Amino acid sequence: MAILVLLNVILGMIFAWSLLSLAAMNIQEWVAARRSWRSRMLESSLQKMFTDPVLVEQFYQHPLILSLFTGKENRNKPSYIPPVQFSQAVIDMLSTTGTEASLLQHELFGLVEKARRLGPRARRESLKRLDLILGMVRKALVCETGEETVGDTLELARQELEAFANEVKPMRRHIEAAQANVSDSKEQVNAALARLVYEEEQSEDTAVNQVRAGVTALSVTHPQLKQSLYAILHSMPATLWQKENELELIRQNLEAWFNANMDRLTGWYRRRAQAMVFAISLLLALVVNLDSIHLAGSLWKQPDLREAFSSQLAGLIGSIGSQSAAAPDGQWQSLQSLLGTIDLPVGWIGTPVEMRTAAAPDVPAGACTLFPAQENDIYGVLLSQQCYPLVNTPLLQNMTGWLLKFLGFLVTGLAASQGAPFWFDILKKFVNVRLTGLRPAESTGTVG
Repeated sequence: MAILVLLNVILGMIFAWSLLSLAAMNIQEWVAARRSWRSRMLESSLQKMFTDPVLVEQFYQHPLILSLFTGKENRNKPSYIPPVQFSQAVIDMLSTTGTEASLLQHELFGLVEKARRLGPRARRESLKRLDLILGMVRKALVCETGEETVGDTLELARQELEAFANEVKPMRRHIEAAQANVSDSKEQVNAALARLVYEEEQSEDTAVNQVRAGVTALSVTHPQLKQSLYAILHSMPATLWQKENELELIRQNLEAWFNANMDRLTGWYRRRAQAMVFAISLLLALVVNLDSIHLAGSLWKQPDLREAFSSQLAGLIGSIGSQSAAAPDGQWQSLQSLLGTIDLPVGWIGTPVEMRTAAAPDVPAGACTLFPAQENDIYGVLLSQQCYPLVNTPLLQNMTGWLLKFLGFLVTGLAASQGAPFWFDILKKFVNVRLTGLRPAESTGTVG
């Protein structure tokens, strides 16, 4: 009998934790969506990979990545990037890295960041002009009609940039520095590419040679990133197929690099989410007064409460399972209805009591106070001739009781932070509840 009682107590505790955890997880997901946690953490991870926020912005503006943006006017950065699109965008960027158009584009993105720090009027004008110039440079990057057309487009962009510097004085020194950087970097890149042609055997695949040239150019603009990509691009082909498909091998290596970083990002996000679920669970436990120690004691001492839990457990677990899957309004109402049949020992305030007045002479005499001294005193707060009794809580002077209560809150928070699916799976091991019946594979009947 004691084992059965203990089992019912455990089931009641697990149910309370799973219910609180479900609420905490929903709140955490809402906060994460409102704060754009996933997209921000993805951007932070990309900055560590590329070693330069400006280069990350250049990556985000690639058409393959820009197509993943959402929201009004595509302002919301993606929270997930498919590995294939990542590798394709990086290969495309590397194919043009080191060209004057790519160097100028990088400096223009840096100017955009500086323009955002200007006053409202100058900021609007600067961003508008820089967007126009960036459009010209993008046209030069994808142009396939010959070097003469690319040169004409870049010359037009330089003229527009010079006019912009003359019109918006606060940006002039930044623009002059950017132009000087493009010129110096181009000279250094040309020297590095000359050494590459002399020292390294060229591939039969033109695209592979362009990518290698781009990585060599990174030795001038981004040495740390070049060191990472050099190992990826110069891995030895292990099979005949890889030797004949070097570009595909490069793409696979880039995807493996990206996936490894995303695995670390996933772990980072889960730890952060679990910490927030714990904080929310602890706060909810304090608000609703869900003290695990007090709840366990109540379940152990009150057979009626255990019986109510046992009789409604199937419906309660079914409601939680539906909530975890889809959370429709009808299931929430069903869950509330089932909980209404169980007098859970939670909450801070009990049913208000009308104190003795001329209109209520039959109410026993006694005080409504936080420090009851007599047997008929009520432990509560008096408001408008009504006493709101404090329930499920020790007296204010009972320091040991309050220490145990806060320990109970801590246990509740730690348990709920494990997640509703964790506790729901444990509940299902104790109680086999299926709202739609047994699965066909589990049926033991025979067809006859």
